[in-house]
Amino acid sequence: MGAPDHSGDPERHEGLDEEQVRRIALVGGLLLVVILALVFIVENSRQVPVSFVFFTADISLIWVIVLSMAVGGVLGVVVRRLVRRRILHRED
Repeated sequence: MGAPDHSGDPERHEGLDEEQVRRIALVGGLLLVVILALVFIVENSRQVPVSFVFFTADISLIWVIVLSMAVGGVLGVVVRRLVRRRILHRED
């Protein structure tokens, strides 16, 4: 007498179901992003001189990077809106 065969039983799950695999992949991906962000911050935490128009300041490199990204993002949105507005006015 052997063990009962449950190979066709839909209630029997071997391993993880699809939702569990997705959650594990999501948590793993988020963990990887957090670790990479922490390494990036630590590697770029040294002070660097930044020359503004009228003065120079020593600022942490990570802040220079973050502020440059923010300014670039804002300028990108503003330029896109100006170009879109100019194109719309030409069509009228």
